[in-house]
Amino acid sequence: MVERMAMLRVSRETLAGMLREHGEDDLAERALFLSDDELARIGTLGAYYAFSEDAMALGGSMGGTRALSLATIDVLEDTGRDLRRSRTEWELQSVRRERFIEGDLVRDRELRRHAAERQIAADEGKRTLDAVDAPAWGPVPRDATFLVRRCHELRTKPLRDFTVEDLRIMIGQQIALKYLVPLALERLQADPLVGGDYYPGDLLASVLRADAALWEWSPDLDVSLRNLIEDFDERSELEPGLGELIETYKRDHSARRQTFRHNLQLGVEPPETIG
Repeated sequence: MVERMAMLRVSRETLAGMLREHGEDDLAERALFLSDDELARIGTLGAYYAFSEDAMALGGSMGGTRALSLATIDVLEDTGRDLRRSRTEWELQSVRRERFIEGDLVRDRELRRHAAERQIAADEGKRTLDAVDAPAWGPVPRDATFLVRRCHELRTKPLRDFTVEDLRIMIGQQIALKYLVPLALERLQADPLVGGDYYPGDLLASVLRADAALWEWSPDLDVSLRNLIEDFDERSELEPGLGELIETYKRDHSARRQTFRHNLQLGVEPPETIG
C-alpha cells in the first residue's frame, strides 16, 4: 500500500474546480458525483503525490492541485495518462512552457511508478503480464509457432521471475513495452552488456529496437537509456550492429524530444500501447 500519511481533504466542488484548471472538464463533471470512498481514495493518493518522501526525493512537492488532479485520473480511469494541462495558465506565465511541462511529465510518471510499486499486494510474485496488461491472451493457438508459444508462456510468468532472455524475447516482439522496458533498464543499469542466449548486449539491442513511440512519449525512459549508453563511444568489444544501434539512438534523441513537445502542444494523446 502507499505509505500512510494525512489525507488531502477536499470537497467535490473544489476538486471539480482544480480539474478544470488542468483542462479536465469531463472529469470535473464526474467529480461532483464522487462517492465518499472515491473521494477518500483520491485524497490519500493525492497526499502521496504531493508530500511523500518519494515526491520530495524527485524534486519537492508538486502542490495539492496537480496532485489531486492526477489522483483523480488514477482513481476514476486507472489509465495512467497525463493531465491535459500539466500546469495552470497562471503558473506558466513566467516560465518556458515546453521545458516546464516536459519536466512535470517526467516527474509525474516516475512518481506514479513508485506509487504502483508500493500498491502491489503481498503476493507480488503472482503479477503477470496477463494480469497487468489487459486483455489476457488466453490459450495458445493450435498452429502457433515456437516463438508464439513462448510469448504466450511468458504472458503468464511472474514478472519478477523474468530472465534477461525472457525480456529480450518479449521486447524484441514489441510486447507490453511500457511494463518490460523499465524492467530491462534496471538490468542494464547493473550491466549494460548483460546477455540473453545470443551475445553480450543482446538485451540492450532489443531495447534500442523498441517502438520509437515509446521513447517519444516516455522522456524519463528515453533519458535513462541515453545516460546508460553515453559512455559507449570508446568501447571496442561491442557486437557487430550494436554500435550502430547506439549511434542511431543518440542521433535521434533531439528529434524525439521535439516530437514529444510538438505532440504536447497539439494535445495529441499517446498510443494505447505506450501511454
